[in-house]
Amino acid sequence: MTQEKEAALHAVMNYLNNYAQKHIENCMEAIATATPILFFGTNENEVFRSAAEIRATLTQDFANMDDIQWSNHRYLHVEASTTLASVIIELTLSYRNNGNKVDTPFRYALTLVKEDTLWKICSGLASVPFAAGTYTF
Repeated sequence: MTQEKEAALHAVMNYLNNYAQKHIENCMEAIATATPILFFGTNENEVFRSAAEIRATLTQDFANMDDIQWSNHRYLHVEASTTLASVIIELTLSYRNNGNKVDTPFRYALTLVKEDTLWKICSGLASVPFAAGTYTF
């Protein structure tokens, strides 16, 4: 893996680790500020175009989740040039909600841009895959 690819992946993993630790400010530092942003969450109404919207959803997530952990990735693809990178990753999110343990597979497709010398996430899509045969198309 090239140095740029490693740096982009490191930025994503730092974001995920900060998410698991419920560090909102550190999560927000991973989001681009010099370019427009667009994120799609797992629910149809989750479309985020501002830092304030992302901060609000993180706050809501962290209020409902305890003992957050990410598994090792199952699938990973990273591409990077000197100013633009793409990280596609699948891993399992484990957490507790109202005392119940939840394990959910997550797929992220993230685009990163270089701001100064740091990779920042500017767009992304979160997906929770359904089991085969649970939908009709």
